[in-house]
Amino acid sequence: MSEHPPLITDAAPSFDEEQAHRRHVYVAIMLVHLVGFAVSYPLYLWHPWAGAVMVLLTGFLPWAAVIIANGAPRRRRGAADGLTPPARR
Repeated sequence: MSEHPPLITDAAPSFDEEQAHRRHVYVAIMLVHLVGFAVSYPLYLWHPWAGAVMVLLTGFLPWAAVIIANGAPRRRRGAADGLTPPARR
């Protein structure tokens, strides 16, 4: 048994808090993608290579946003109930 009782501050964030955080990150990344994609057309009219570079730079953002948003943090074993895992021999 552990010498110290588990503290409430050691508790992991709730599922709803984690999901809200991931949703905010997803929306922020998609807003950057939308703005970058919208800016690419005026850049293309100015210099076609600049517009193409902007499309390439923002093109991977939807994929990255999904990967980041679906990447929930790993739960530590025993973290949910404050118990430590049994010692291995």
